[in-house]
Amino acid sequence: MFALLDVEQQKDLLAYIRKREKQGNTSKVPLCAVSECYYLPNGLDQSLTEIQEGNLYLCLEERTVYVKGQKIELTTKEFDALYLLIINKRRVMTFETISYHVWGEDYIDVTTQAIHNLMSRLRQKLQTAPDMPEYIISIRGVGYKFDY
Repeated sequence: MFALLDVEQQKDLLAYIRKREKQGNTSKVPLCAVSECYYLPNGLDQSLTEIQEGNLYLCLEERTVYVKGQKIELTTKEFDALYLLIINKRRVMTFETISYHVWGEDYIDVTTQAIHNLMSRLRQKLQTAPDMPEYIISIRGVGYKFDY
């Protein structure tokens, strides 16, 4: 269900869960492979949603991705697609689901070729070395999934 929310709704849900935890009204709720990291930039305590899968690191709030410690520059759509796939690890995301979450209101006009092109660019960027695993797996005629 978490993956069906847009980025703002996901942030609101995480903020709500954190608020309830601080009040002692609920126990910790694990959200996929999402972990919390606390740091003190400029003296402020902030929580980041970070995901680590092997050599791949993703931070939602900073919208950064690193592979083997090397920062990977992604477009907005590439980042959104990677985030959708990674929080739904091993689940096949259909072309329709990907287009809805990545393109938003314009998803109806998105072709499967546009999604293939997006995933191809994303794969190339994540493949920093020949020995790196393929994180994004194509499911012919259906969509894509993230698997590590």
